[in-house]
Amino acid sequence: MRILKVFTCGNVDDGKSTLLGRLLLDSDSISVDILHQLTEQGGGVPNLALLTDGLRAERSMGITIDVAYKFFTTKHTKYILVDTPGHQEYTRNMYAGASECEVAVVLIDALKPIEAQTRKHLEIMETLGIKHLIVAVNKMDAVGFEQAVFMERQSEVNAVLNPLENQHLHWIPISALAGENVVVSSQAMPWYTGPTILECLESIPPLIDTHSALPLLEIQGIYEGAAYGKVLQGTMDVKNTWHRGTQSLEIKECYVNGIPKAVATPGDQVTLLGSDMPMLERGQQWGVEAPLQCAECTVELCWMGVAMEPGTIELILRRGTAERMARVDFPKQINSNDIQHLHMNLSAPIDVLMERITAKKERIILIDTQTNATVAAGIIKSIA
Repeated sequence: MRILKVFTCGNVDDGKSTLLGRLLLDSDSISVDILHQLTEQGGGVPNLALLTDGLRAERSMGITIDVAYKFFTTKHTKYILVDTPGHQEYTRNMYAGASECEVAVVLIDALKPIEAQTRKHLEIMETLGIKHLIVAVNKMDAVGFEQAVFMERQSEVNAVLNPLENQHLHWIPISALAGENVVVSSQAMPWYTGPTILECLESIPPLIDTHSALPLLEIQGIYEGAAYGKVLQGTMDVKNTWHRGTQSLEIKECYVNGIPKAVATPGDQVTLLGSDMPMLERGQQWGVEAPLQCAECTVELCWMGVAMEPGTIELILRRGTAERMARVDFPKQINSNDIQHLHMNLSAPIDVLMERITAKKERIILIDTQTNATVAAGIIKSIA
């Protein structure tokens, strides 16, 4: 069964939490006792936003601050729903929540033109390489379900998107509060004949076929002569010869969950045995085609720390299980929630595949050397 991570974004009060609550309610994913509690708190009507607005501060202010995760399952898919903050000062929370998602649901308020923060949300999705966008024009009930309003919002968003990114766009007019076109098709908008949000999610194929991609193995550790790792993409066959720089590796035995396997697939945690295990180290990546060595790169970062003045600082970089010291150049001041392209030099190279850089899959975090706090997250854009 497929696991699909879906991230929602939109401006404050566009209805993200209500939408996720409606998805859970209409897909029969809410227990009877929770539904009874929500109905009591809503004065006879379920207050759907309370399913995801879990923090006390959020409930008192009526906004989403934290990143909330909810889960439900259909016949074919297990969904992880990520409800992220809409307010500009919580952009870093939204970036973190979106970083591992395959699909984004962008909520647009039918009552007003798109605003600056929605433009920022679209920019972040382009940064992270999220190609499948479901643009849901919400609150259609408040505009009489008029098609002209839907088309107007559609034109505004199309003017913002970068056509070079080739997003797969899915436009759906909805009312999250009333449940129109969320799980059940709306009878109030006969001019719309497309899928509901859930039908659209069910039909989205994997963006990257990790089975047919170039095989890539990441080493997580060495213990008593055995290596432990993860198949990042491609099919790992024990008959393959693996490469890293000028080194070659022959694997004699492979185990997945303690069971001998001749072939491992993407996402498998593997235990490896062979004569060359001593040369392996945590953080290395090995491929059927040798990865490139990256010691200098350009990155696109969402800054999460305090404001930084122009200059160069040293931070800890983590990419998967690899960890390096990184000297990061700030040509201008960067503030919390800013997104900038920055130049970086690493203390030692990390292994990268160009196809993963192109697909925006080389995602990193930066950590303060003194406080151990995560101060930035982003992707490697290019290598020197």
